[in-house]
Amino acid sequence: MLLSGIVLGAVLSVYVICTGYFYAVKVDGLEIGLLAAEEELPAVMKTLQAEAEAHYGLPVQTIQNVVSEKVFRPGAEADEQIISSKLRRMLSYKVKARMVTVDGRDIFPVMTKDEVEIIIDLVKGAYVPFQENVFLEEIQIGETISSRPCCVYPEALYEAETLASILLNGTDRRETYLVSRGDSLWEIARENHLSVEKLQEANPHIDGDAIKEGDEISLIVTEPLVNVKSVERLVIEESIPFETEYIYDSKLWGTQTRVEKNGVLGQKKVEYQIVKENGREVEREKIKETIVEEPEDRVIAAGLARIPSKGTGNFIWPVRGGGRISSGYGWRSGGFHGGIDIAAPQGTPVLAADSGVVVFQGWEGGYGLSVVICHGQFYTRYAHNSKNAVKTGQAVNKGQVIASVGSTGRSTGAHLHFEIRNSGMHGSTINPLNYFKP
Repeated sequence: MLLSGIVLGAVLSVYVICTGYFYAVKVDGLEIGLLAAEEELPAVMKTLQAEAEAHYGLPVQTIQNVVSEKVFRPGAEADEQIISSKLRRMLSYKVKARMVTVDGRDIFPVMTKDEVEIIIDLVKGAYVPFQENVFLEEIQIGETISSRPCCVYPEALYEAETLASILLNGTDRRETYLVSRGDSLWEIARENHLSVEKLQEANPHIDGDAIKEGDEISLIVTEPLVNVKSVERLVIEESIPFETEYIYDSKLWGTQTRVEKNGVLGQKKVEYQIVKENGREVEREKIKETIVEEPEDRVIAAGLARIPSKGTGNFIWPVRGGGRISSGYGWRSGGFHGGIDIAAPQGTPVLAADSGVVVFQGWEGGYGLSVVICHGQFYTRYAHNSKNAVKTGQAVNKGQVIASVGSTGRSTGAHLHFEIRNSGMHGSTINPLNYFKP
């Protein structure tokens, strides 16, 4: 058998040498080598295609045009291994696929038509609500998502999930915003549905969050490739506000009120139909309302009794023994001073400058312990007291002791801060020295 093989090989070699005929293999017109027999090329191509299909896991087809033609080359040599090696390096392959289109415009390819349906479901599913009190009634994609047959490189194929994300998020388009007076980076980011970090990333020239009128800011605006409209039904419970009923009590001063009964909020179940575009609410309509619990009115007693004195502006000095004016009315280094400061020893009696009704007594921020008396048109304030000697709602007479000089609140020493205000305990201040001389 071995001898016969050697003899047969020698015969073939002699035949090739004698005849000088070979089969030249060409790739897109470029010759890459010679084969001894015409049937060798289909066998090599079949082997290479099998390798490619095993690598990609898909049926493939060769892109290049590979042919063989009979040539006369006396003295040449054929080498199937060289041809196979060169073809393995030179050949590339494509696969049959489906090009996803949006309103006829090519986007990216996927492997099968079934994946196109998966993409459509994923796009719709991105805007399906998951809250227990929100019910999806309708969802529509504004554009037509379809596909057409195509051949592409295997590396160009997209997964359905990836392509659905591209359709939903699209590309980033940049717009320019001109900063106006009063703008802040946070407000600009919120109005354009961006984070401050994203805005700063798009505008590296911004120093921190410092912007000024006239600055130009680059905005990144997301442009989805498809638009999804959804209709939802939202069911929530809302509070029903209570009304306030007033009754009148002749035992209360005209400036006093008393809560007789606290109001109770009612409850109602409300159904809304909400229209969203790409997840953003664009329309809301109330379609049903059911009362769960009725509200209960609040009852307030309002005073009818007249204040003992309307106040004529005929005030007496509010510190027994006189004291000393340590700071006058008007502008000073710390700002505007709305009264006068009367220095006196700790515990010196503070007197009501006129008859009236105490409308406030207690701690009042920087005033410390204070008393406010309503005299009708005018209000007087006595601040920084060491203690108060009256109660809210109490009627007092001109000259009555209402407090003691102290240094509570924002104070650097024992004194009385005395104010006269017009038309309210927080109304416009008036220079006390306009009404009397100490």
